[in-house]
Amino acid sequence: MPKRTFNFKPLQGASSSKQNTNKDGDDNSSPSVNERLSELRKIEGKDAAARKRQLAESLSNSRSVPPEVRGILGLSESAPPRPKIGARARERIRTPGPAPPKSWLSSGSSWTPTLALRGARRGLRRNADVNDRSRPKQLMRFARLAGLSHVQEDGKPSRLAHLALKTLAQSWGLLEEEDYPALVDIPLRLRLRLISYISFYGLPLDYRGHQALLQGSDAVRYLDLAGLVGHGNLTMKKLVKLLGNERESRGSNAEAGVVEAWDADETLEGALKPSPSPTRFSNLTHLCLSHPASNIYWRDLLALVKHTPQITHLSLAYWPRPTLTPNLATATVISQNSPGIAAGGSHYYSALDRDMSEPASLLRQLSSHLLCLHWLDLEGCQEWSPALKELTKSGPATSSATETFPDSDAWEASISGAQPVVSSNWKNLLYIRLAQGWLPSLIGIKALQGPQASYSGLVTDIAKHLLESAGSTFQVIQTSQDVLDVEKKKARIWLEHEDRLSRVGFRTKSARRMLGCKPPTVDYGWTQG
Repeated sequence: MPKRTFNFKPLQGASSSKQNTNKDGDDNSSPSVNERLSELRKIEGKDAAARKRQLAESLSNSRSVPPEVRGILGLSESAPPRPKIGARARERIRTPGPAPPKSWLSSGSSWTPTLALRGARRGLRRNADVNDRSRPKQLMRFARLAGLSHVQEDGKPSRLAHLALKTLAQSWGLLEEEDYPALVDIPLRLRLRLISYISFYGLPLDYRGHQALLQGSDAVRYLDLAGLVGHGNLTMKKLVKLLGNERESRGSNAEAGVVEAWDADETLEGALKPSPSPTRFSNLTHLCLSHPASNIYWRDLLALVKHTPQITHLSLAYWPRPTLTPNLATATVISQNSPGIAAGGSHYYSALDRDMSEPASLLRQLSSHLLCLHWLDLEGCQEWSPALKELTKSGPATSSATETFPDSDAWEASISGAQPVVSSNWKNLLYIRLAQGWLPSLIGIKALQGPQASYSGLVTDIAKHLLESAGSTFQVIQTSQDVLDVEKKKARIWLEHEDRLSRVGFRTKSARRMLGCKPPTVDYGWTQG
């Protein structure tokens, strides 16, 4: 192959000629920036400022200025160079794969993830339930009042079990039904406490969730459903169904061993065969149904207690007036030959007339199913709890248009016959809570004090209790006359109800003493008698 040779002389001549022309034109070229700055340092006064301004104007038209010179001359930062046409901008961190569609990135898109829709619905449901649902004012209220031992050791908020149960209760709405079978791995005592935490912190518990928390084969002795019964789909009827399922299954298993002939003799093996094992809820002793929904029915409560005959501690705090016909309170039966008659067991003005015939009748039916009861909570039931006075009488309850409060020596049994409930069915009743659930302000009580004030003894006692509760933090605050009148009215209403409750408690204890039974302890929320 022929060898190739390159001639570099033309290139060398071109570069040398450029260098020569630069050297020759040094004298004609403009001075550099450094030379100009050195000249400015030598000039003083107005000439230096004028020359500096001229230099700044000349440099501002140039493409870029060094940062040091820009700071001396006070020039603004130059704009960055424009990108070249057709150049692709590169990202430092780029997600692999194709770019997302524009509909996903637009703010007004109609597409929403499923989880976002579910969270929005649960948020709306949470706000509605929080506003409409009544909750206990204290965590584990029923357990604290009943004096259970596990509450004392878990009362500190720093315990890990308390924090874990609280977090799980607040996040209960995030669990799905597919997650419920995994709850069986949690011990039953913690699941029962979790129900109390959900009633205080979480959303209303539905029937599926309640059934999942009670799954297993261990016997249930304690059940706290405060603020849960009637809310959502956890109705009393479903609760009765849950407690009666095992009893029905036990009956079906017993029917499986039916003999072929009706006249067949019973064998020795059949006679010695052990009886069926008790159900999980047959030994339930502590049951709390406080703070129910407004649409709760006493008929369902009577059906429930049939499956739990061993209850010793029962809480019916804030239950409505006992009646079997709540929807007929305002209905009347009208005929041509007689005046109108109330269609239900209690008429619309029965509370004002203090007619306790139907509440006393339902309490008698309730006592026939709870023969082991010795602890009863009726907090917030001051409108119908005076019906307990009727249970101290012999025979059925009698209705009266007006109610009087005779002294302990003056009252007598109205009808002879059956023994009073307090000495027969509830002869073991040793504790009754008749608290109203709230206390008046000290300002309103102080305004009612005086030599001619009604309920003077009760006013003195409650004022002393409020002063002791306030302690050193009590201060005399000047209030307007309107606020003072409102507080006085609230205190007067509280005193009227408290006087009725104190008379009921006094009569119940007197009746028990006369019948040879131990008098119960009556708790009024601020004092015990």
